[in-house]
Amino acid sequence: MSVGHPRAGVVSARGALAVAVCAAVLALALSGAGAVGVLGVGGAVVLGWGVGALDPSRTRRLATGSVAVAVGTTVLVAATGWLVTTAGRAGHAVVLAATAAVALAALAGLSDETTDRLTRAASESGFVAIVATALVVAWFLLVGTGFAPELVVWSFEGATAAPVTAAVWLQVLGVAAGLAADRAARALDSLVPERAAPESGLAASFRLTLDDLPRWYVAALVVGLLFGSGAFVRDAVAAALAARPLVGRVVDAVVLSGVAHAALGVVLALSLCVAAAPTVHRAVVFWTGPSPGNTVAYGAGGLVVAVVALSGGALASLARAFDLSVAVAVPSAVAVAVPALVAALCALLAVLAFVHGFHRVTGLFVRRAGGFAIGAGFLLVGTALLADALPTAAVVLAAAAALAVWDLGVHAVGFERDLGGVRPPTRTELVHATAVTVVLAVAGVVALAVGYFAVPIRVPDDRATVALALVMVSVVAFSVALRE
Repeated sequence: MSVGHPRAGVVSARGALAVAVCAAVLALALSGAGAVGVLGVGGAVVLGWGVGALDPSRTRRLATGSVAVAVGTTVLVAATGWLVTTAGRAGHAVVLAATAAVALAALAGLSDETTDRLTRAASESGFVAIVATALVVAWFLLVGTGFAPELVVWSFEGATAAPVTAAVWLQVLGVAAGLAADRAARALDSLVPERAAPESGLAASFRLTLDDLPRWYVAALVVGLLFGSGAFVRDAVAAALAARPLVGRVVDAVVLSGVAHAALGVVLALSLCVAAAPTVHRAVVFWTGPSPGNTVAYGAGGLVVAVVALSGGALASLARAFDLSVAVAVPSAVAVAVPALVAALCALLAVLAFVHGFHRVTGLFVRRAGGFAIGAGFLLVGTALLADALPTAAVVLAAAAALAVWDLGVHAVGFERDLGGVRPPTRTELVHATAVTVVLAVAGVVALAVGYFAVPIRVPDDRATVALALVMVSVVAFSVALRE
């Protein structure tokens, strides 16, 4: 049976989370993780809250939860990767995993429904990230490499090389713009079938169809394109224009300058964009499915990640354009956006795998304590791995905190299982939490006293390991006593 979000024992669950966060921050700060470790803990808490906020019945909360999942996942995985690669301590990663496990258990709960919602959020956000990555790569290949701009410049230079060729291409662009305008108008009619605004006479006269073009006119355009740039035609037209200087100036200003070609090119491009709108609309409808609001809300995290990555790429482009790379070399836009999107996607996949494994292990081995037992175990193991870098008191405190997380989690899950969502009196939970704190404080003081006065060790660095061993023995004894 899956363990859901502990509504009945919310005080115990939140208390376990607070204890885990404080212990993780203490262990990370004293072991050299610094601000990166604190950011990782914050990312774990945001991740847990975001998973708990994935409620399909409330669209705004669902979108907020998706954004929180994306942000928390990115921060948590980035902090973990940074600490593991720079500090080289696996204990940092284990402590952050412990915080994430407790945050998920306290703020979201572990159930099949929770993992399904997280999977949906990761898939929709990942799809948005993949589409954004494809668009960035396509933009770089077409524009970043200079291919599209050079193609446009080459086309205009070829189209305005000779008077006859320029005149023919001007007519070709006009015809193409008219055909595209007709397709754009049909696209608007299909998207907004009830639009009541009458079409202007100018727009109606500008629209063309293939049936409106006489065949002799098309043949004349083809002949002009084939022979207009020939030496004989070019020399004859040049001589005629030289004999009439005023006409020559008009031809130079209107035809050969390319201004009219550029204007018709802009109209053609805009009309083609409008004509493509129904195709984009069908693709969006296919993606969103029968519940577009929930689909977009689930993908809100990917949208935020895409906006941030694209904004970073745009800032990099501006910095390179204005030559602001004085202190450090500014990478290109694609070198900023694509790695950011890929890293966010990999982080989502990593956290999704972690949550599914976490849920499976919890359901198989530690149903009684839910995910709190896994989090407490991770916290204890992480403390053991960092024991050589921690003071003895910090080791004892972290081990006691792991036991407190386990005990409070057991009671939170027990309240939910026994009371069925009916919250017990807050006083009951506070009395239990106070009793646990007092018992663990006394046990910690006894462990420290034994470690410093009863154990004959003179090397200060070994006291933390001995204290941890003593605390583990105390944990086992205390667990047996609680069961009895």
